[in-house]
Amino acid sequence: MKWEYFDRMIVFQDSEQGMVSGLETWINGAGADGWELVSAVPLIAPNKDGVAYGTIGTHLVFKRPVAQAAVAPGAGL
Repeated sequence: MKWEYFDRMIVFQDSEQGMVSGLETWINGAGADGWELVSAVPLIAPNKDGVAYGTIGTHLVFKRPVAQAAVAPGAGL
């Protein structure tokens, strides 16, 4: 099976409700299109001294099977 991939970097936004990602605006549509989450890596921001400060977002990687043309039975024999 062959796969196709796409990735998206999500940077959290500060709001009155706290940090928000905005994922709900598109992630269900990606799932409906056949994409499945493969990996999620936190994005860590350094402070002014170069020391890890906190999570500011996430990097997501998705995959789905590549559509393959139907092969007639006995083809290639």
